[in-house]
Amino acid sequence: MDTETDQGNPTDHLSSHRLFTGGVGALVVAIGYFVWAAGGAVDLPEIIGFSILILASLPILLWAKNRRTWFPAFEISMLACVAFYALPLLNRKDELLDYPPNVITQGAFLALIYVITANLGFFIVRNPVRASGWATSSLLPESSFRYLPVGVLLNTIYIYTSSFTTVIPYNLDGSLRALFLGVGTISLFVLARLWGLGQLDRKVITFVVINIFAQLVFLFSTLYLIGGISMLALTLISYASAKRKIPWLIIAIVFPVIALLHIGKSDMRAIYWEPNATPITISDLPAYYEEWFDRSLSAREDHRRNPTDSISIFQRASLIQMLCLSVDQVPTPKPYLYGESYLDIPAQIIPRFFWPDKPSSLLSNIRLALYFNLVSTESAFKVSIAFGMIAEAYINFGVLGVALLGLFLGMGFKRISMLSEQAAQFSALGIFMILLTAWSFQVEQVMATWLSSLFQACVISIGIPVVWKKFFGAA
Repeated sequence: MDTETDQGNPTDHLSSHRLFTGGVGALVVAIGYFVWAAGGAVDLPEIIGFSILILASLPILLWAKNRRTWFPAFEISMLACVAFYALPLLNRKDELLDYPPNVITQGAFLALIYVITANLGFFIVRNPVRASGWATSSLLPESSFRYLPVGVLLNTIYIYTSSFTTVIPYNLDGSLRALFLGVGTISLFVLARLWGLGQLDRKVITFVVINIFAQLVFLFSTLYLIGGISMLALTLISYASAKRKIPWLIIAIVFPVIALLHIGKSDMRAIYWEPNATPITISDLPAYYEEWFDRSLSAREDHRRNPTDSISIFQRASLIQMLCLSVDQVPTPKPYLYGESYLDIPAQIIPRFFWPDKPSSLLSNIRLALYFNLVSTESAFKVSIAFGMIAEAYINFGVLGVALLGLFLGMGFKRISMLSEQAAQFSALGIFMILLTAWSFQVEQVMATWLSSLFQACVISIGIPVVWKKFFGAA
């Protein structure tokens, strides 16, 4: 079974062709819609938005057209730029009203420069050095596949325990989160891939669906939607990359529900994030979600009457306003940081178990928020503001920083993708490619947070199997 899921296996030509033509058709329809919505009067920021839309869609279209067998980590990261940068430019609303047209244009150009250099870096890498045997050979026996549902179940149990109990000590929470997130991510990714390949029986599929639903319910109950959305997106990516078919029906059912929950999220936070609020229990969940849906429906009606009073999920996903803030404030009146927000990256490789007072990876984000006076010193650790790596690169090193970020990430993604293409699913490279795909659409994070969380997942998901194989061997 291991070889049947390896990335190097040929893909079905017809399915790949349908995915490619469907993607091209969707791109054409999207462009036509936004031109029609603009009444044919397209300004420069919208032209840049169209350019980002096309260039960020190009990698996944070529991935399908050329029947690539690697997991589309880079391709997904580019599609994330469509959601976070292109669509907000093409559907501009209130978040950009405070900025003059020249600032919006400069911010849009930064996103375009990143997409261009990332594509350039990805396409210029042709012949990577051959990977070592230890990195491509399986770290786990083929019998490990039978335990994949257990990995998903363990993650469900952990999410429940961390969300509704206090039995996990604070100093162990980070390590346990990395452990179960890594195991759960890999297990769910491989199971979704097997599902897409038609290799799961109905009982296992039912078990996986029940666990996905439970994890979404538990994760969303914290009023942070991003965790559940990321888990669901990873599952759909794995399924679609194997089947070469977009599960439109699932998307059509789930996305409106998430969008509706988003509308009422702020009202729920105002109630349940109060210091004296009573923590919810699992028995409270039915009433809790009923209240959430009621508030979301009420907020939607209020928005229809007063469109400027709330922000849609598309606007919430926008990072273009952070680019506008950056070019508006840097280098005048605020100077470049010249790498200050990257200072805490080296410390992230040391486990907190050995360094209890290790600087948090969130400090980079906090530094940026304080730098622009977006939060007070007292609330800095309570509020998280999404800057994204592009804005961070500009704040530190200007346009050159943005170009180098795109170039290096594109080259790195391509090299790892090509090296992993012939790797076993449970090899070091195979597992890393799964994790990289899972982290590829988290473009709202700054570099320290992104690398720290990815590193923790790698230590657990790759480090433990490598040590096990070293001392006990693979069965």
